[in-house]
Amino acid sequence: MSRLPIPGIKVFIDNDGLSALQVLLPLKLGWEVVGISASFGSSSANVSSCIPHYLGAQQPLLRKQETFDYWQDMFGSLVWKGAFAPAYEDSYSWSNITYDDSVAGAVAMVEAVKANRDTDPLYLWAAGMMTTVAQALSLYPGLVNDSAGLYIMGGYFDTQYAAALGTPIDPEAAQIVLTADWKTLVIGANVTNYLVPSQELYDRLIARAGSLDVIEDDLYFALVLSLLGSGNYTENSSEEALPFWDEVVSAFMVWPDLIERTSEFSMTVDTLFYSPFYGNLRIWDHDYAPMVVKTGSVTIVNKIDDARFYDLLIDTYFEDWRQYCATGKSQVLKY
Repeated sequence: MSRLPIPGIKVFIDNDGLSALQVLLPLKLGWEVVGISASFGSSSANVSSCIPHYLGAQQPLLRKQETFDYWQDMFGSLVWKGAFAPAYEDSYSWSNITYDDSVAGAVAMVEAVKANRDTDPLYLWAAGMMTTVAQALSLYPGLVNDSAGLYIMGGYFDTQYAAALGTPIDPEAAQIVLTADWKTLVIGANVTNYLVPSQELYDRLIARAGSLDVIEDDLYFALVLSLLGSGNYTENSSEEALPFWDEVVSAFMVWPDLIERTSEFSMTVDTLFYSPFYGNLRIWDHDYAPMVVKTGSVTIVNKIDDARFYDLLIDTYFEDWRQYCATGKSQVLKY
């Protein structure tokens, strides 16, 4: 993990939603985001007109509502149900979402990898359900050789804790993706959970702007305001207090020297439907991995430079990206 960042590297992003900094952090260092696909499981958001946006997978490989409910009847209800939640709305049910509906996300991913394999192989970035990436692997197994590697936002790594908060709703897709022979497979797991908003961060953002009134009065700071809420951390909702899951993985993908500690494991996903641990990750030291179960070789990021991450976050929020599609550059806001 000692590779220093090199401007000009490319990435294709697949997620079940989208945070602005997940995209802006790569752009900040001169990376090209060649495409974004958004899948079932959460809401998405529109992005810059110069970054192609595709419709990702809209249902799991195998699971249906009936089988999902049946598993919960046997082993207990999950807190986070994704697309199986009764109140779930389709990712693209809002009128302000624009995307290329002539090409499926998996196909767009494959074509992007093929187009760059001989010159500058691109990275894949995935979070949420791994369904779109699994579809792409099914269409084109050469994805693992022709891309530079895969970065995953893996969420909670402690399986008992994860079970109480929600497990992946497409374990079969996750198993396909995690056990493919990627050149590089890096997962941000627990490290993505301890980097969270705080009153200290709020105070730094407000001080950078000059006052909370400045942020409230300038429409460009809508994303900052959605993070700050009232500016008082103790008054904010659970949504406003969520960790910087996606942003953390984007940051250490682009700036790998942020990484301070990693672990190397063999990994698989429990895909036995009649198991209370269905959907959970299983890991072993390479020397102790089972021989009859297909596993993948993964790097788990355990610790990054927290202070530098927050500095990058603040700096990126205070850059003006409105002319990026026209100029290919951002401008530092005079605050």
